[in-house]
Amino acid sequence: MVNEELFEIINAPFSELNKLKIGLLVRATLPEILESELISEIEIKKLTEENYSKMIFDMNYPVLKLVDENLPTINNRTIGDYTRYYANPYKSYNSRYLISSEWYDRNQEGYIKWLKRKVNRN
Repeated sequence: MVNEELFEIINAPFSELNKLKIGLLVRATLPEILESELISEIEIKKLTEENYSKMIFDMNYPVLKLVDENLPTINNRTIGDYTRYYANPYKSYNSRYLISSEWYDRNQEGYIKWLKRKVNRN
């Protein structure tokens, strides 16, 4: 995705974005946000924290997980007995991150608000 397409999504009215499936919206925006470094390193660090992810998105797991390069992919994706992260890591600020796959309707409003507030569109 080109940044222009990403910004079209971000600039779309809340009511339009709210019609999309949350998992689809996350996969259409967050990888590009990470790889284009459109959020700060501080924000990325916050997205790896369980309490921030719960407070902002009502997520049960951190939105991002820093990839441990010493572990196999499946171990990075797994919490307990379940995979909680998508398989593809995305590079941002010289680190690689996995994106949570645990998105539900209750997370939609928080994600859209975060998207409109935090992504650097300059």
